[in-house]
Amino acid sequence: MDKQNFLSLEINERASTVWSKGEYIGTREYYGYKVSLYVLTGLYVEVWYFIAENRIEKVEPIASDKDLDHYLKNIDLNKLE
Repeated sequence: MDKQNFLSLEINERASTVWSKGEYIGTREYYGYKVSLYVLTGLYVEVWYFIAENRIEKVEPIASDKDLDHYLKNIDLNKLE
């Protein structure tokens, strides 16, 4: 699925697509949000969950490859051996 097709979906459809067809990469916390990263056929997608209100606020492709840096510190390279 390309970025434009993904963005044409409603937020619930995006979330469902990511959870059913995507591969979970990792999670980070950011100012009251739990942000989970998935890869969906080459498209990196973040799911923004607002903890205080128990709701998904956005499901969007990452803006740039630099955004992947937020997840690198949580990856244990020893598990790849």
